[in-house]
Amino acid sequence: MMERNESRKYLQHWLNNSNRPLLIVGAAYSGKTFFAKSLENEPQLAAIHYCTKIDPESLETGTILRNIAWQLVNRFPNLVIPKLASVTFLAHQNSALHHFLIKPLQSLPIPKVLSFILIDGIQKEIIPLINQLTKSLPSWLKLVITSRTLHDNELKNFDRFVVLNIDENPNELIDFIREKLPQIDSDCVFECCQGSWFYISQYSRALNANLLTLPSTSRSSNDDDLFTLSSHRCNFIPNGVSALLAAIECELPTHLNLYLQLITASRRPPTRQRLIAAIVLTANRPTNLIESDLHECEPILECTDPLILNGAWRERFISDNECEEAHSGELHYLDRIRILREFGADMIELKCPVFDYMTTDLLVKAGAVILNQRQQKHDFVFACTSGDWTSVMNLLDAVSIDELRSGLIAASSRGHADICKLILQADPHAANYVDSQQWNALRSAACNNHDNVVDLLIQNGVEVDECGEGGRTALRAAAWSGHECVVQRLLKCNANVDKQDAEGRTALMAAAFMDHANIVSILLADGASPNIMDNYGSTALHLALSSGAQTSDHNETVAMLIKGGANLNLEDMNGRNCLHIAAYHGDQNLPTIIDFIQNIDAQDHNGRTSLMLASSQGHLIVCQQLIEHGADTDAIDEFGRTALIIAAISGFLDVCEMLVSFGADEGHKDNDGAVALHYAVAHSDLQLCKSLITSTTVQATDTRGVHPLLIAGQRSSVPIVEELLKVGAPIHLQSHDGLSPLRAAAISRNEKVLKYLLEYLRKNGEKLELDELDLDGVPLIHTLLVLRDRSMVTMLLEYGASATVRDSHGRSCAHIVAQLNDLKLAAIVRKYGAEFEARDEDGRTPLMFAVWSSNYKICHYMLETIGVAPNVADYQGATALNIAANNGQRDIVMLLLRFGAEPSICDNLGRCASDVAQLAGHDHIRQILKSANGSADSSGFGSLPSSPIQQSNSKFFLQQRNIGSLKSSNNSHGITTKCNTLKISH
Repeated sequence: MMERNESRKYLQHWLNNSNRPLLIVGAAYSGKTFFAKSLENEPQLAAIHYCTKIDPESLETGTILRNIAWQLVNRFPNLVIPKLASVTFLAHQNSALHHFLIKPLQSLPIPKVLSFILIDGIQKEIIPLINQLTKSLPSWLKLVITSRTLHDNELKNFDRFVVLNIDENPNELIDFIREKLPQIDSDCVFECCQGSWFYISQYSRALNANLLTLPSTSRSSNDDDLFTLSSHRCNFIPNGVSALLAAIECELPTHLNLYLQLITASRRPPTRQRLIAAIVLTANRPTNLIESDLHECEPILECTDPLILNGAWRERFISDNECEEAHSGELHYLDRIRILREFGADMIELKCPVFDYMTTDLLVKAGAVILNQRQQKHDFVFACTSGDWTSVMNLLDAVSIDELRSGLIAASSRGHADICKLILQADPHAANYVDSQQWNALRSAACNNHDNVVDLLIQNGVEVDECGEGGRTALRAAAWSGHECVVQRLLKCNANVDKQDAEGRTALMAAAFMDHANIVSILLADGASPNIMDNYGSTALHLALSSGAQTSDHNETVAMLIKGGANLNLEDMNGRNCLHIAAYHGDQNLPTIIDFIQNIDAQDHNGRTSLMLASSQGHLIVCQQLIEHGADTDAIDEFGRTALIIAAISGFLDVCEMLVSFGADEGHKDNDGAVALHYAVAHSDLQLCKSLITSTTVQATDTRGVHPLLIAGQRSSVPIVEELLKVGAPIHLQSHDGLSPLRAAAISRNEKVLKYLLEYLRKNGEKLELDELDLDGVPLIHTLLVLRDRSMVTMLLEYGASATVRDSHGRSCAHIVAQLNDLKLAAIVRKYGAEFEARDEDGRTPLMFAVWSSNYKICHYMLETIGVAPNVADYQGATALNIAANNGQRDIVMLLLRFGAEPSICDNLGRCASDVAQLAGHDHIRQILKSANGSADSSGFGSLPSSPIQQSNSKFFLQQRNIGSLKSSNNSHGITTKCNTLKISH
């Protein structure tokens, strides 16, 4: 999935610098949900909820809060969420939100890292909930929402929000176009898509499913019209979402409207089986035909079972199924009360108002009854959570065992000892109940620092180490939360201080990770072992050092663990001891830790030493401390890399300079044969490169023959290239794949570097060698033509590249532009002497190439502007007219005839153009040719003309690769281009 990097940067800046919530707005189908989904793996995303009209429940308060809450529980395992009934969220939204989510969040220790909740696609129904969340969430948990573009009066509801208009960055949309539709001009698609990301995605899916074809390059307008590129370039791309859907609809089954109407009419997305059953009843079609139709419709479905329509498809057909709400002001619904009664409104009992008060009032008038307070069944768990002793007392005898036990956990988490006592009197066994989230009453009370409830539960005989399958005890919960009194109370009751949970974690580990030094001290004094390992091989000290904290509490915690007997040489599952962990996180306590380490150069399972780990994160002071204590600067890991190479990979200048000053070897090669400079030149940091440049390193080649100047040509700036050349970098040295610095810069479109290299060679009187072929027999100018880079092509021609240079198949620049159908490139190469009558090794002219590719524009240009001969035959005797007849290209046949193409010319097998059309099954072309020829068919027999595709084993590759590189291919269309890719594995 493509990342919206600019939007992500804005989001990160907002998260770190603003205390206000964030509203992301954009037009319909502008990629808001796409962006939201791209954030799902963001480390700081705590919870995400998608609001969608296809699932009405997703807009209900209870659904939203429950979904967010369960995600938060997974992120913060010590979060105690009460099980509230759905009616509670409807009847007591403010109070339910407070007790269900806000109070539990406030009970947590403040995390060390900021987090955020994202709600995508908000609707007006949930605006009150959004405003409540905005006011209530703790400062460390921020809120992000997305919405379609809002009017000024609607924005007033979000005056507290920072607003990000996602439509204001067109570069992200252009990148998406290039990723999804690389075969079509991005500017043209950008113009036609009208800002819709759905358009791009649906267009791509339609092309892949062959519902649509690539935009035709044949001209459909009157031949006498004057052709201009700008006015016709987008003629064959659907203009806007509606046009795209209409074009796709023509290729879908005739019963499409019925299928889509049935899908959109369903309250929830229907399963495939249910939809088929409905279609059988509605349309009386056989099941096998319906299955076939649904398979053809898959490119417009977001999900195939249940069936969910992609974006605009649902809105396109939903209008046919719209119905007015009963309280609508439409005149023809004035008898709405009678209609509602006929449908049974008088049999409805409402526990609370529904939807809105207008609807509720209308239902009551139609006979519905709102139960009064005494008739309603209260939410027992909510009463326990909110401390409503009276309601609990009244409901105690009527609730189920499960409600009773859930109520005890809820009351324990809020410290309502009187309610806990009532429940324990009613069901003493409730105290030992463990719910699906591994909470029992004791752990719930301990985690939330309610020592009075802890005492009550223990007095009632609760087992102090009671826990569920997760193994998380009350002691571990209290230690994680930092509640000293509760920890001491549990220890006095003989809680097992070293009991491990399902992950092997102890209470000491929990306290150490949270830097609760006072709790660590208490646990150690009670006999806790500091050297127990969890399932990942980590000890309490490993976990403390991995928190990345730089506080006095953290330093005190580390000191306490060391004093308490922690073994700093124990290794985790990655082979890392405490020094490795401290070095990686840049811990302030590293000098103290070093004193306890047996081998400062100990390597983990990847061969990394502490110095390497510190250099990988740019921790300058830590690196210096390690070296001063004797760390080996030239130790190598399993990839043959030193600390210097690792620092260069990440671009840490200060670390590289420091390592070099301490004698690190700049010329050391890793297992790929690369020195640190190979990696440094990729960062465009001149000072970093200067610190690593020597007469040896500039000449160093890796196992593929790549040297630093080659990489710099692709990725770096002119000053770095200049610095490399000053020290003697080999400007003519090619890689094993035949890639030179000049070619690398050109293919990477690094125009400034290319110009500098050309001037450098000219200034030094050296041969430019711009027409050399690569290992696949392709000259550089051909490669740049395929990339459609006009400025680079022009520059190369200005510096002396030949416009007549041939590839290994005898094709010239004119052949290339003919197949590309690019008039501007054609004009450029013509200006510099390209031969448009040139023949390739099979005798084909550029005109023939253009005809084979159905490129009307370039055919017209060559015939009218350049005046190429239309009757030239290739070595099989086929003319351009024969080829057009074979392909059934009416427009091009008419064009060739207009410019003097002779229909009677026969190929080597004696076939004229009309014979070829007949063999290919194009009767309409045959009739045109007979009329033009005025004679009967000839009697030629044999096969049809063969295309460049059949004659050549190489491919005309029109796709740009990363870092400007093209791979060679030997199995398809016409012209081969190739260059080499420089890769460095970090």
